[in-house]
Amino acid sequence: MPDLPLRNMPADLYRRLQSAAAEHFRSLNQEAQSRLSRSFDAEDAKMSALHAHWVHEALSSGASTPLKPAELDRSFARGIARAKNRKTAKAA
Repeated sequence: MPDLPLRNMPADLYRRLQSAAAEHFRSLNQEAQSRLSRSFDAEDAKMSALHAHWVHEALSSGASTPLKPAELDRSFARGIARAKNRKTAKAA
């Protein structure tokens, strides 16, 4: 298993980690791993909720019809034009 040494950790953060490890009857390493894992789990849960919201929004928007090639080309050209306009606006 790979090692991950933490360098230059602020003293207050180290003390908080020590305190949390003692509260949970874990070593410092176990506490750090647990907190890292929970932070990624929370991030995954947020993304899952966002994706679920998008799916719900798409399903509740009604019946869809596929774009015809000409409509797709017009949409693509509009997107390119908007991107060019933003680029020139930033340069100005």
